[in-house]
Amino acid sequence: MDLVGALSVVLTAMVKFLFAGLLSYSLGHGIGLTILLTALGGVLGMLIFYLTGGQLLEFLRRRYLRRNSERQARGLAPRRVFTRTNRWIVRVKQRYGIGGLAAIAPPTLSVPVTALLAAKYFRHQRSTLPTLLLSVAVWSVVLSVAWAFLR
Repeated sequence: MDLVGALSVVLTAMVKFLFAGLLSYSLGHGIGLTILLTALGGVLGMLIFYLTGGQLLEFLRRRYLRRNSERQARGLAPRRVFTRTNRWIVRVKQRYGIGGLAAIAPPTLSVPVTALLAAKYFRHQRSTLPTLLLSVAVWSVVLSVAWAFLR
């Protein structure tokens, strides 16, 4: 097995999960190795971005609160909290939950975006991280088999 090729598949799966299987097959890997490498990359990416994303979001929340209080101290109105986009996000979150996010987001949005959305909206649910990791493993099999038939 080519270590550089395997590492490139893992890194691709960490960032853009949808195309990692195609890259793996183009490097000559079989279906088993493709599933393993894409699942490994997706799981590593989900762990890294979910865990660090929670800290990043907390930093941004504190910065927002500090800046908002500074605005109010200067006599300016506070920034709007609920915009049309925010209301739409809350509606989708309440309707579909973490299961809906895990079912559609990893291949379509990418692993980092999925992990950040989960860290922002579902970090207090104990099942969030296991659900995301299971989703990545299932999508790894589905996409690897699909790319095998399409190549």
